[in-house]
Amino acid sequence: MKIKRYFAADMRQALQMVREEQGPDAVILSNRKVEGGVEIVAAMDYDPAAIERLAAGAPVTTSQARTSAGTPPSARSAEVTAPASSVGVGGPSPGRMAGMTASLSSGVPNAATPTPSRSPNERGNKGAVAAPSVVWTQDPSIVAMREEIKTLRGLLETQLSGLAWTEAKLRHPLRAQLLERLTRLGLAPALCRELADRVRLENDGDHNWRQALGQLARRIGVTDDDILTHGGCVALIGPTGVGKTTTVAKLAARYTLRHGPNRVALVTTDSYRIGAQQQLRTFGRILNAPVHVAHDAAELARVLEALRDKSLVLIDTAGISQRDVRLTEQLAMLQSSRVQVRTYAVLSTTAQRAALDETLRAFGNIALDGCILTKLDETASLGEALSVVAQYQLPVAYVADGQRVPEDLQPARANNLVTRSVALLKHAAVPGDEAMAFSFGSMVSSAHG
Repeated sequence: MKIKRYFAADMRQALQMVREEQGPDAVILSNRKVEGGVEIVAAMDYDPAAIERLAAGAPVTTSQARTSAGTPPSARSAEVTAPASSVGVGGPSPGRMAGMTASLSSGVPNAATPTPSRSPNERGNKGAVAAPSVVWTQDPSIVAMREEIKTLRGLLETQLSGLAWTEAKLRHPLRAQLLERLTRLGLAPALCRELADRVRLENDGDHNWRQALGQLARRIGVTDDDILTHGGCVALIGPTGVGKTTTVAKLAARYTLRHGPNRVALVTTDSYRIGAQQQLRTFGRILNAPVHVAHDAAELARVLEALRDKSLVLIDTAGISQRDVRLTEQLAMLQSSRVQVRTYAVLSTTAQRAALDETLRAFGNIALDGCILTKLDETASLGEALSVVAQYQLPVAYVADGQRVPEDLQPARANNLVTRSVALLKHAAVPGDEAMAFSFGSMVSSAHG
């Protein structure tokens, strides 16, 4: 395979030079504008397999060596070693090279379409000759061209999204207004579109808003105070710092007030933080509830068997990041027990939507019975949390809005969550057209549907 660089005043002349010197089977590897004209890198006897072997450091075949050896010195002075970046890592695919050649030859009459090169055996070459190793490097010009194309594509997409949103505001002003108000709640764009699609739009914007909020309330599931009503064995899981231990104390205190003392037991699997165990033991002494520590699955099973006489057993798990490999061990502990354990995820409403989504995906191997939303008193928006629980169809059991035990814990009510979310609108910024275009730039087609 012979690779050569050509310079000409324009693309037509450069392609003509390639055809005259390398024939109709030449393949264009790259092209770019340079001072005074254009530059083309072309290859004769293009062999994708050879590209891959050279990229992997394999020896060059006989045909490749003879092609190089048989080239006159004057022609070899203009030849170049093809850089990896000019054809992509591992060499260009035939389809990609065909597309590049076709696009470059479209403006030239009778431009040849590249054909796959023949194998070395088909060309009649025999034997093997040692060839010098080829060093593959990044071609700065190709890298710069790729980055420029990427930047231009991003700018084009942004412009198109902006135009689509502007058209949507003109053609469907009521829908656009509703999407803006829903976005201020902090809801995910997909949920905003879903709610807007379910609203029968009228000329009254406030009526449309109330209808959308009603649809949002219907998308939020609740569990009707299940833990404090029925008791059982309940485990709270979640990342560190979301308020699991405090929530355990609130549930235990409320259950004791409702059903009487000596009916609750507390268990912790947090063997990583001594402070967490001490905090739970303090709550246990206040409530006159026994506290047990389980370091592994076998110990947890023994503890739960011994506590079968308790009406409510609350398990406080270790606060582990959703990216920590130890999370799998924690979840396996809960699933290995012969005692049925209902599991609830504790989610902080101050967390970003992406973090909440990642947390629930990490819990994908365990069947969640619901979730408990915490830190409602600290959050600036409930939309992120409501979007995630709606997306995963995860019912909300309780909400916590303070540190007081047990006052700051209430059973979840969908209408109350929506009302609190709307009350936080006074702290929310009005989304600009750029942000709306980014989220809803493709809404024109859906609106037309």
